[in-house]
Amino acid sequence: MKRVILLAVIQAVVLFFIIGALAYAFKGDFFYNYLAVVFAPIAGVLRFGTAYITEIVLPRRQPKLLKSVKQAKIQNKRVR
Repeated sequence: MKRVILLAVIQAVVLFFIIGALAYAFKGDFFYNYLAVVFAPIAGVLRFGTAYITEIVLPRRQPKLLKSVKQAKIQNKRVR
């Protein structure tokens, strides 16, 4: 979970600077209508939410996926 939070914070900070730079380039104001201040944290929260949900759901399905991948590899070796 620490990795998910770290990646979400990094994404929010990077987006803050990207959105701010675009606003500065087009409108001449880094904080134009507070776009960077508003959208960067929203993107970070959405990243955290989707990554956390994926982390919760994926381990339940992972053994099934690994089993099917191993079976596919075994079948491919038999065919050759």
